Amino acid sequence: MKFAILGTGIMGRGWITQCSMTGHEVHCFDANSESLSGVAAGCEKLAASVAKKFKIDDPDFVTRAASRITTYQDKEAFIAAAKNCDVFLEVIFEDLKLKCKVLAEYLPQLPEKVFFWSNTSSLDINPMAEAGGRPERSIITHGMNPVPLMPGVEVVPGEKTSAQTVAFTRQTLLDMKKAPFLAPNIPGFWVNRLLVPQMLDAVRLLEQGKIKVEDGDIGLNTSLGHPQGTFKLHDFVTAPTMLRVALQMYQASNDPRMYPPLTLMRMVKNGELGASSGKGFYDWSDPRNPKARDLSHYVISTAEDIIDQLK
Repeated sequence: MKFAILGTGIMGRGWITQCSMTGHEVHCFDANSESLSGVAAGCEKLAASVAKKFKIDDPDFVTRAASRITTYQDKEAFIAAAKNCDVFLEVIFEDLKLKCKVLAEYLPQLPEKVFFWSNTSSLDINPMAEAGGRPERSIITHGMNPVPLMPGVEVVPGEKTSAQTVAFTRQTLLDMKKAPFLAPNIPGFWVNRLLVPQMLDAVRLLEQGKIKVEDGDIGLNTSLGHPQGTFKLHDFVTAPTMLRVALQMYQASNDPRMYPPLTLMRMVKNGELGASSGKGFYDWSDPRNPKARDLSHYVISTAEDIIDQLK
């Protein structure tokens, strides 16, 4: 099968790796040339992690997966390749207006037979499906990060998504060794509807001086069995993504629990984006041994603290 993947950030590379290592041909493009240039190395690293975790005794596993990936510097060349693909998978960041604008440009150029998948983690599929002009063949496939190591995929049909599209999507994901599950088309779907409020509450408690990063993560890891605590998860998701997801969910639901904390906004402004930038709730100078940071300077106890945070 052939996949056209638009977006080569963390999630995009995850899907590129997943598709290529399960035998599919992948064509990918990103308007960010720096992100695009890192695809080969990033996907080889992910595939190597998969081989190690699942004890795949095949010396050619990584190189064979990499050989199925083609990147395009030119958008028109990518669209030409996408015309011969079975699935067009969009993996750009959480901005509904941008997604709709991009889809309205790309999808009408592709044959009607091409299925459209979106990896969005919280946005309504219906506006995207209409923007792309093929609502019957449009569906959300929200993979968990990192995609090749986390089996779960939320499958969210829209109002006009056909039964054929749901069946095709589910079977294709099963063939890719994923664990697809149907989720409702509500803000945050199923996973983030439960997870995001918890993650934002953790930041609020930190902002109130009630908890520290290290204690919070040790507590969740040792008491609830979380493989990593909420603050470390924040750093892997990245602060900009958390900010966008939270704001989109707030705007869609008007639920005050979804409104992003001031600390999260401040961290984005200060470039403390998480593991990808080397600093977030943890110091990632040594990626193998991240250190919890002292974020007491973000504690808000007076109106003056709020004013200082906004400077």
